[in-house]
Amino acid sequence: MKTKGRAWHLIVTVLLIAVFAFTAFFGVSSTYGDVTTTYIKGAQDIRFGVDIKGGVNVTFLPSDGFDATDEQLDAAQSVIENRLVGLNITDYELYADYNQDSLILEFPWQSDETAFDPEAAIQEIGTTAYLTFREGTSADGELILDGSSVENATAQYGPVTSGGASEYYVALEFDDEGAKAFGDATTRLYEEGGSISIWLDDENISVATVNAAITDGRAVITGSGFDRDAVVTLARQINSGALPFALTVDSYSTISPTLGENSLQAMVYAGIIAFALIFVIMTVMYRLPGVMACVGLLGQVAATLAFVSGYFPVFNSFTLTLPGIAGIILAIGMGVDANVITAERIKEELRNGKSLPGALKSGFARGLTPVIDGNVTIVIVAVVLMGAFGPTDGIFAKLLNFVFFAFGASTAGTIYAFGYTLLTGVLLNFVFGVFATRVMIAGAASIKALQNPWLYGADKAPKEPRQIDFVGRKKVFLTFSSCLMAAIVLCAVVLGVQMDTEFTGGAMITLSYQGEPDLGAVEQTAEEALGNANLTLQTGENVATGESTLKISLPGSETVDTDQVTALLDGLAESNPDNHFAQLSLSNVSPAMGTRFLQKSLVAVVFALALIMIYIAFRFKNIGGLAGGAMAILALVNDVMVIFGTFVLLRAPLDGNFIAALLTILGYSVNDTVVIYDRIRENRKLLGKKVSFGELVNQSLNQSLKRTLMTSVTTVTALAVMCVVSVLYGLESIFTFAFPLMMGMISGVYTSLCISTSAWVLWNGRKTKQKK
Repeated sequence: MKTKGRAWHLIVTVLLIAVFAFTAFFGVSSTYGDVTTTYIKGAQDIRFGVDIKGGVNVTFLPSDGFDATDEQLDAAQSVIENRLVGLNITDYELYADYNQDSLILEFPWQSDETAFDPEAAIQEIGTTAYLTFREGTSADGELILDGSSVENATAQYGPVTSGGASEYYVALEFDDEGAKAFGDATTRLYEEGGSISIWLDDENISVATVNAAITDGRAVITGSGFDRDAVVTLARQINSGALPFALTVDSYSTISPTLGENSLQAMVYAGIIAFALIFVIMTVMYRLPGVMACVGLLGQVAATLAFVSGYFPVFNSFTLTLPGIAGIILAIGMGVDANVITAERIKEELRNGKSLPGALKSGFARGLTPVIDGNVTIVIVAVVLMGAFGPTDGIFAKLLNFVFFAFGASTAGTIYAFGYTLLTGVLLNFVFGVFATRVMIAGAASIKALQNPWLYGADKAPKEPRQIDFVGRKKVFLTFSSCLMAAIVLCAVVLGVQMDTEFTGGAMITLSYQGEPDLGAVEQTAEEALGNANLTLQTGENVATGESTLKISLPGSETVDTDQVTALLDGLAESNPDNHFAQLSLSNVSPAMGTRFLQKSLVAVVFALALIMIYIAFRFKNIGGLAGGAMAILALVNDVMVIFGTFVLLRAPLDGNFIAALLTILGYSVNDTVVIYDRIRENRKLLGKKVSFGELVNQSLNQSLKRTLMTSVTTVTALAVMCVVSVLYGLESIFTFAFPLMMGMISGVYTSLCISTSAWVLWNGRKTKQKK
C-alpha cells in the first residue's frame, strides 16, 4: 500500500479540528487595561434564552378585540422597543404576528439584576404611550395637542415645496380639533420664530422649527440628517402615541435567573459525560475508525456552538435554550450514525476477505447512500419544527407559511432552538462525520504502523453472524405491538391524560421556599390571592441544590394577572414569613392561544408524516416505495403510542415537549427504517429475482442489525445521561422530554427491525396472491 501523500491528510485534519474546536469553545480576544477586544466569539459569547438566563416571554394583544392594522402593530412595536430601552433592556427579541394581531416579546434579565419583579416589568412595558406636541424644546413647554388628535403619520420621500429637491420627511395629518390647535400654535410661533417639540412619554423624539403657519391640518417634519430609517422610525413613534387601542397581556411566562443558572450547569455536565461515554463505546466497538469518528464528532459539536455564538461573522448569533442544548447532546448521540454505517460496512468487507484498501473503498462507497437517505428524514423534522414554532420572519417560517399561517406565530422558542441545533448537527455531520472522518481514516490507513486490519474492526477468527428469522416471526411481532398499544390505551383511560397549559390555557406558578410550611395555610392564601378555589399544589426538590419547590396550578381557562401574582407573594410573605417564598417561574397562557398551539402542533405532526412518506415513496419507488412508506408510517404509530404512554405513566401533562419528542422520533425511527430499506434496495440489485421478497428482507435485516443497534446505543446513552442529570438537578422540563424520547428511540429500533418490514412482507405477499 502506498503511503506517500496520505499521512499528512490525517495530521492536517486532526490539527484543523483541534484548532477550530479550541477557538470555538474559548474564542480569541485580547485585553488592554479595561478594554477587551473580541476577534473570534467563543462559547462564553453565546446568547442564552430566558430558560437559562432567566427572564420573560410575553404576548401582547390589542385590548377589547380591536382589529389593528399592520401599521398600527408596527407602531405598538415601537412603543415596546422604547420602553425596553428605557428599562435598559437591550438584549431582547420582539416581533409582530400580523395574522393574529399580536406582539411577541422575549427578554432575559440583566446580569446585575437583583430585584426579580417580572410582573412590574411586564406592566410597565405594556402601558400605552402618551404622545404630546409642546411649544419650545422642553418637556414642560405649553401643551399644543396630544396623540389623540393625530390621525396619521407617514414616512415620505420627495420634494416638500414646489420645485424643491427630493428629501425624506414625515407627513402628519390631524383631526379637526387637532388641526385648529396646531394652526393657532404655528401661527403664533411663526411670528415669534419659535419651535415645536414632540414627546413620547418623557422622551423627546423630534424638535422642528416653525417655518410657516399651518392651518389645513397637514404638516411635514424635515431634517438635514433625515434618511429613510430615520423618518420610518419617527413616523412609527408618532403613530405609537396615537394608537386607538391599549395593549393587554394575552399570555406570559417567567423564569428566575437562579433557576436558569443551575439548568445550564446541569446540561453542560450532561454534554461532557455523554461525549465521554460515546467515545468509549465507539473506541471499543470500532477501534481506530471509532476514535476518528469521535474526533470528527468533536468538530461537529464545536461547529454547532460556532453557528450559535456568532463565530462566523456572516451568520447572526442564535439564542440558545435548554432544549437547544438538548438538541446538541442528542446530535452527539446521532452524530456517529454515519460513522457506524461506514465502520460496519468496512468490517463486513474485511470479513468477506477483502484487503484493507478494498474494504475501505467499498465501505466508503456503499455507506454514503444510506447516510444521505437516513438523515433526510431528520432534516425534514427539524425544518418543520423551525417553520412551525419559530419567528414569523424566519426563512423556514416563510417557507411553510402556507401550512401554518392560520395559527399565527408561536412563543415556543425553546422548540425552535431544539430544531435549530438538531438541523445544524445533522448538516454538520456530513462535513465532519462523512468527509473529515473518511479523510482521517484513509490517512491513517496509509501509515504502515496503522495498516493492521484488526485496527479497523477485523477479527482474527471471524465468526459467522447468527441469522435471525425476523420475517418468520412477523405475526408474533405484529401481535405484540397490537397488545402493547391496547395496553397503553387502557392505561390512558384508567389514569387519564393530562394536558399542559400550553394546550389548554391556564397558569402554573413555581415558587421556592425554605423549611416546612403549612400547605393548608399556603393553599388558603393562594386561593384568596388568586381568587380561585380550583387550584392544585405540588411540592418538589432540586436534589443537586437542595432547594424545595412548590407548584401552584390553575386549570383550563383560568389565568392570572400581574396584580394577582404580586398579591400571592405578598400574602405568603405575611402568612409564612419564615419560609421565604420566592418566585422561580410562571407560565400563563390564554385558552385561545393554547388551542391554537395544540392545533398547530397536530398539523406539524401530520405535515411531517406526509413529507416523510412522499420522500420514501420517491427514493424507493423501484422496490415498491409507496407501500414501504405506508408501512413505515404505520410502524410509527407504535413509537408514537410508546411516547404517549410514557407521558401517561409519568403523569406528565402533554405539552410542547411531547410534540418535540414526537416529531424527533418520527425522523429518527424512519431514519433506521430508511437505512434498512436502502439495504433491501441494494440486495435486490445484487440478487434480482433469485430470492423471494421475504428472504430478501430477512437477509437485509440481519445485515443491518448491528448498525441499527449501535446507533441506538449511542443515542440512548446521550438521552440516559440527560435523564439522570435532569433528575439530580430537578429539571422536570428536560426529563419529560428526554425520558419519553429515550423510550421512543428503543421502540423505534423494534419497529424498524420488526414492524415496518413485517407489515411490508405481509402486504407484498397479499398482492402476490391477488395477482395469481
